[in-house]
Amino acid sequence: MDAVGNVVRAPLIEMFWSIQGEGRHIGEAMGFLRVATCPLRCSYCDTPHSYAASSMFSVDAADGRIEERNPVTALRAAELARMLRPQSHRAVPRLSITGGEPLVFPSFLRDVGALLRRDGWRIHLETAAIDPVALRACVEQVDHLSADYKLPATIGGADHGEAHAECCRIALARGATVDVKVVLTPSCTEASFDAALERLSPFADRVLLVLQPVTPCNLERDPLPQPKLLAMLARAQAANFDVRVLPQAHKALQVP
Repeated sequence: MDAVGNVVRAPLIEMFWSIQGEGRHIGEAMGFLRVATCPLRCSYCDTPHSYAASSMFSVDAADGRIEERNPVTALRAAELARMLRPQSHRAVPRLSITGGEPLVFPSFLRDVGALLRRDGWRIHLETAAIDPVALRACVEQVDHLSADYKLPATIGGADHGEAHAECCRIALARGATVDVKVVLTPSCTEASFDAALERLSPFADRVLLVLQPVTPCNLERDPLPQPKLLAMLARAQAANFDVRVLPQAHKALQVP
């Protein structure tokens, strides 16, 4: 594995230790590895700086900031991840691999995961979950999948629902826990939301459905009206999902 980890590379934006601000692990301290590049352009994207990598990326290690050269090997990324964790932190170490879109680099994700998981780490994958082939290539190293279901109004009308459902199926079959996050914007329709619930219905009792009222940014300038949020919540509950309404907590905490 070390030999493989020395070959596979990916461009990164940053690595740091912070607080998880979304989903079932909200409030937990963990490491974050942000991969560069993304094939989507979401209207609510709060990380447009991740679309392209620079020649260097920063690592906020426990002992101080490090500057590393892109692209980085999976072996070096795993070494850097171990340097993020404070010595006093005693919980199971977790690394959230986010982006950008990590599934652009499935072999890198697989190798980083394998290198860290053998030392007791748990790997979280935060992804749009629109590439089942890429997920199959790395899913054995994924302990938790946070899948961001994109309603068509948020990505220029495109519908990736079938691919997203297949990714959920793959992760659940592997034994990973799965959160499906749906960012709700004022332009999202009940019809598109109902279509998402229908596609996800086979997994209603096995995934946590997270409804996230949009945090205004990028092209989204207005918050979600409360009556619309409550209507969407009622529809999800009626479809027998285990559902939570959670905003982006890290924004309120002013952490990365």
